[in-house]
Amino acid sequence: MQDLAQRLYDEGRFDEAAGVCRDILMRHPRDLNAMHLLGLVHVRRREAADAVPLLYAVAAARPDAGVMNDLGSVLAIVGRVDEAIARFRAALTLQPDCLPASVNLGKILAENGRAEEAVPVLRRALALEPDSPATRVQLANALLEQGNVLLADDQPREAECCYREAMTLRAQFSEAAANLGTALVAQNRLQEGIEFYRTALAWRPGYANTKFSLGLALLMGGAFAEGWRCFEARCDMPAKAATYRRRLDVPLCRPRDLLSLPAGSTVLLLAEQGLGDMIQYSRYVPLLVDHGVRVILEAQPELHALFRRMRGVTLIAPSDPSPACDAACFLLSLPLTFATGLATVPANVPYLTATAERRVRWKSWLGASQGLRVGLAVSGDPAHPHDRSRSIPLARLAPLFAVPDCTFVVTQRDVREADRAVIEATPGLRATDVALQDFADTAALLSHLDLLITVDTSVAHLAGALGLPVWLMLRFSPDYRWLLGRIDSPWYPTMRLYRQPSPGDWDTVIDAVGRDLSGLR
Repeated sequence: MQDLAQRLYDEGRFDEAAGVCRDILMRHPRDLNAMHLLGLVHVRRREAADAVPLLYAVAAARPDAGVMNDLGSVLAIVGRVDEAIARFRAALTLQPDCLPASVNLGKILAENGRAEEAVPVLRRALALEPDSPATRVQLANALLEQGNVLLADDQPREAECCYREAMTLRAQFSEAAANLGTALVAQNRLQEGIEFYRTALAWRPGYANTKFSLGLALLMGGAFAEGWRCFEARCDMPAKAATYRRRLDVPLCRPRDLLSLPAGSTVLLLAEQGLGDMIQYSRYVPLLVDHGVRVILEAQPELHALFRRMRGVTLIAPSDPSPACDAACFLLSLPLTFATGLATVPANVPYLTATAERRVRWKSWLGASQGLRVGLAVSGDPAHPHDRSRSIPLARLAPLFAVPDCTFVVTQRDVREADRAVIEATPGLRATDVALQDFADTAALLSHLDLLITVDTSVAHLAGALGLPVWLMLRFSPDYRWLLGRIDSPWYPTMRLYRQPSPGDWDTVIDAVGRDLSGLR
């Protein structure tokens, strides 16, 4: 019967295979082969949670490398990452040349922010099977992630070579082509990257992840018309399902259909992505109100006091029940609604304002002005995938503190421990984090500053939305919205961009900011 169960499994007849395995276990409850195969059947039927106890029992009784690898794979599927890593390592302890365990360990390490550990594991895996295109792709993925961590440019170049080699080993390898596009974009070789995204889509038409990546690259290059259309693929990406399928009880409509709604219709705009994205794209809300519809805006609670001053808008939180509405659309789809081009970005600032009451409170907190008052923001969300490359230790800005007749205020709500030590040790440098309750407070504080110097974080968007002078320090391969090769932003007329000339080169950026700051005195 075991042979029958295995044959049914190999033929993809998983329900029948499960039935045979259960028959075996009815007669022999501790039959390890049947338990193992039944666990694998559960995985193939997308019932990974049911597979875990079965494979744990098999691993305890028969701890061989294959079982350990299968158990690790199941644990990874159900999100028990640390346990999965431990099982993959156990498999390699039992059998150092176990290729599946090597590949799986490298993959899960890279996907969970441990690329520096993943790279040597995957190099060993590739040595075990040099002609494996899939292993070359996994190594390249880890190298790209390691490049983000180490802020170096040799990893993207090596990743590029691995992807190209994988494509020579497997015909029409769409994953390798798409990831090669990403490696090229990471080197600011934008047009080459776009060509490989298009190649990947020709080989795997309509694949949402690749189409979204193409959209980002097109937007970075200023090709807004096609870029916004491809940008919509984010809603179909499996990894984003929790965001884009969470309000199934509202009537989602296509972005372009919003302008065809009758006057007086109610539109629910749904929150997505980060706080900075919400601030940037909230500029479209008044345009929709002017079109004669009633707008309900879903937004994170820390934005409510800030957004409440927008006219014609009702606010709800993501945790609130869905309100009655005639149509719903995601906020970041509005550029497609309004056919935004590079020359038609709605950039009338300010489109957000601070309240008079909070302005008075922050004026009192700041006290009398002593020279140029400069705000600083050096770090954003630590969970952001590019946090290591876009945040700066506050100590790196020490050359700015020597500019005469300037006082500095750290304007971010969350200050990291190393930065707090710098604040305490630097005369004339103040922190506001404990006093900032929400973004309405931050807006009021910024309104009293002469200039904000910041990395790519939500405070940069807020200053730009308020129409305040802001100098934005950007990593070498920036976010799509900042485009390439320009010192201004079509999104924010009062913003000046300072770009790294090579990955990780903040010194050149800080030197340029320091010279320009000195020129203001």
